[in-house]
Amino acid sequence: MDGFALKKLLTVLAMPSTSLWLLLVLALILGLLGRKLLARIFALVSILLMFCLSLYPVSGALLYHWEKQYNGLHTLPPNTQMIVVLGCLHYQDQNQPITSQVLPCGAIKVAEAVRLWRQQPQAKILLSGGDNEGSGVQHADMLAKLAISLGVPDSRIIRSYQLKDTAEEAANIARLYPNTNLTLITQASHMPRAMLLFARNGLHPTAAPTYYQVKNWHADYTWQSFIPRLSNISKADTAAYEALATAWLKLRSN
Repeated sequence: MDGFALKKLLTVLAMPSTSLWLLLVLALILGLLGRKLLARIFALVSILLMFCLSLYPVSGALLYHWEKQYNGLHTLPPNTQMIVVLGCLHYQDQNQPITSQVLPCGAIKVAEAVRLWRQQPQAKILLSGGDNEGSGVQHADMLAKLAISLGVPDSRIIRSYQLKDTAEEAANIARLYPNTNLTLITQASHMPRAMLLFARNGLHPTAAPTYYQVKNWHADYTWQSFIPRLSNISKADTAAYEALATAWLKLRSN
């Protein structure tokens, strides 16, 4: 297992949705070994935390901390030379349209890039992403296929391959396009870390976050806000991922 795969495995294990289930499994094992009190404590802690994170006011607050740091971009700056789209994931299924094969986190970013590009069609669109899932197709090619289907000429698209994460992408863009006016598109929760990585490589793009998962945060809660939903735990996962990744980035820089 290479370092990148190990990092991804450890990250998955650290996510609340995984770690809390592992805590339940540990409680079961302790119960089978006769450690009844400890098993009950672990099980109770796991269930209570799952319940809390399944509530929108809790998981939403955790994610909103990251999403609120940059507002959406409505108008592309007039001096923009390149729109950079950080990739996501895709799966190949020829029975499905391209909008389904690219995961929403990728499709929405491409749609946002096309929306902004139409304001200034002279700009280039850089689409990033390698074949991290082993599908045999570069992610940048899938994003390009979607962008072309939405009306962007292939001549305006730049594909960035074989890059595993945002750190590699920022370093690569700084090397190839050091004096280019950039607008950066990624999901809102990822934008603070992405901007930090680009800044450390001497780049200061305009932030254009999209794919916000927390909507109308300052609106009044309703009774529906307090209905536990497993889907809300994914928001806590995203917040935990960004917290861990940002902490690791700052630790490595010290």
